[in-house]
Amino acid sequence: MIELSSTVPSQIRFLLHSLNEANVDSVFRDLCQFMEYELEGSILTLQTCLDYLKTDLKNMQLEPVLVSVFKFVLDKPNFATVFCQSLKSTEITEDFLEKLSNLLKLSVAEKIGTGLALSESENADTRMFAKKFCLTQIEELCANPVPMNSVEQIQNIVMFLQRSEGLSKHVDNFMQMLSLMQLKDVVPFVLTPLVSDELREANFLRNMDLFHGSTDSEFDAILAEMEEEMSLGDIVKELGYGCTFDALHCKEILSPFLPLTEVTISKILGTIARNLTGLEDNQNTFSTFGSALGCNITTDLPQLSSWDIDVLVKTIKQLAPCTNWIQVIENLDHEGFYTPNEEAFSFLMSVYRQTCQDPFPLHAIYGSLWKNTEGQLSFLKHAVLAPPEVFTFAHSGRQLNYIDALHGHKLQVGHANHAWVCLDLLDILCQLAERGHASSVRSMLEYPLKHCPELLLLGMSHINTAYSLLQHEVSFMAFPLLVKSVAGRGMMLYLWHLNPNLLLRGFVDAHNVEPNIMTEILDACQELKILSSVLDMIPFPSGIRLAALASRKELIDLEKWLGNNLITYKDSFFEECLKFLKEIQPGGSQEISAKPFHPQSNIVTLYSETSSSFLKVLKAQTSLVISTRLSEEMERLHVTAMDSNPSLQNGSSADSSTPDGFSG
Repeated sequence: MIELSSTVPSQIRFLLHSLNEANVDSVFRDLCQFMEYELEGSILTLQTCLDYLKTDLKNMQLEPVLVSVFKFVLDKPNFATVFCQSLKSTEITEDFLEKLSNLLKLSVAEKIGTGLALSESENADTRMFAKKFCLTQIEELCANPVPMNSVEQIQNIVMFLQRSEGLSKHVDNFMQMLSLMQLKDVVPFVLTPLVSDELREANFLRNMDLFHGSTDSEFDAILAEMEEEMSLGDIVKELGYGCTFDALHCKEILSPFLPLTEVTISKILGTIARNLTGLEDNQNTFSTFGSALGCNITTDLPQLSSWDIDVLVKTIKQLAPCTNWIQVIENLDHEGFYTPNEEAFSFLMSVYRQTCQDPFPLHAIYGSLWKNTEGQLSFLKHAVLAPPEVFTFAHSGRQLNYIDALHGHKLQVGHANHAWVCLDLLDILCQLAERGHASSVRSMLEYPLKHCPELLLLGMSHINTAYSLLQHEVSFMAFPLLVKSVAGRGMMLYLWHLNPNLLLRGFVDAHNVEPNIMTEILDACQELKILSSVLDMIPFPSGIRLAALASRKELIDLEKWLGNNLITYKDSFFEECLKFLKEIQPGGSQEISAKPFHPQSNIVTLYSETSSSFLKVLKAQTSLVISTRLSEEMERLHVTAMDSNPSLQNGSSADSSTPDGFSG
């Protein structure tokens, strides 16, 4: 970055002093060049120009240049900072801002933009006068006797702010000021196309002729975005607990926004649920709002610390008696919805019970992924733990038929509200986990993994998602318990027919955690008569070990099984067999496996007794291998095996012993 000289202000003043009709363009270009020197250059240039504006306007060429300089800065992303710093040593008043705006020939939109920019000032007085200045402009705007002109100007202001990189963040501030400045009889008209779905829907037909053709697609797009960000719920939050002080207050506040649609009510409930406690005392805002709307409400309220839910429900029922409360719940998927704690969840359920006799619409919370996934997770987090009198999944359409699945072996349901037998719940949790919320979902599964892991695993076996992320995690934690349980055999058979990949993954995970468990896996496969199919489908590392143990019980012909797989899979299967032999050799390589077998392990002894069959088949089938590296590795391994076990040189086979030598 080029350092600015301390003489820059003097140079700028010289340029302005020397300004004439012939050099207008060159002076403006030079001033713009100064403003390209990062933030400091813009501040010094604008500050000097504004100071000059106060002293000398006799030169007819000066005014248009200064106006152009200001408009140039106004279009910059850092305009608010530049403008605030340029006026840092100036006393700001409403009168000053009005005169400055007139000298710079600012439009209404530009006036409001400059006022909003100064609302970022570090000086409290400057912020106060800036807001008053904005409110004055808005008040004059709303006083226009021709409503259509007001609407067009409001649209122009919104477009101006939205298009400005430095002022777009102030759109919400402008709309909040606008909403507070409207008189009661003006609100339904002026705010219809701008503030919320509720007001737009209420007056669309009545005002169609006025608005027809008055907006373009870009403006509509901006409004659509704003409608998502602003709602009556936001206003209720700003006003605080006084909204439900009594039925009269609540009715007076909600009435200007009639009709109360399901979307509106949903946002009100969401706002209150998120702010049940902890709101600051907003009596000043409450009083201002009441006066602006002309509400017949008491402004001298006692100190309040909570909402009166009965008052809220009674008022909504009175103002919107035909409300479809199922649709209210369906619209909880909106920006800002979040259930922070059990009290908030209980509040939502209490309102629904008081207003609707139908069962809670479960499809609304797990039928699909919400746009607001954080809000969906926050609701489900409390729903799965809620006592059945508060919330239940018992009426869900897809429930796990766990008793039939276990052939009469009864498992714990997991929770009295039937959360963990609800397949749609498990489905949406799996989807959420694969959308970046795995950590949050895992915390929700802590209870069922501790109290009913088999039930959770059984439920997960019904769920198919792109990556099966959560299903595999549940399998990893629950499957060892299932393999070791004799009562779990029926469940394994059920899993085999329902979701064989999950069962195979469970076998692999269980073996990786506990290598000795492979003997129990073999017993289960033999009992369920699925050994042959499992050997065909399970990954090579586990399949080779399972086949080795099965051969000890004469359940398979190991040499034939090895030969068939070598013919089919060649190098890949050959390499896995070499890894297996290295691991079971005394002092074998530990480079291959992250969890090498312990030399004294009983399971290793059983595997070692099959090594002669492996060596015999691999040696005979070396010609099938394409990789020279694997062939050479096989030769070295064969030599090592012969040296460590001389009996192999005589062709004797340790695995020719009777099956009685097998110990499960």
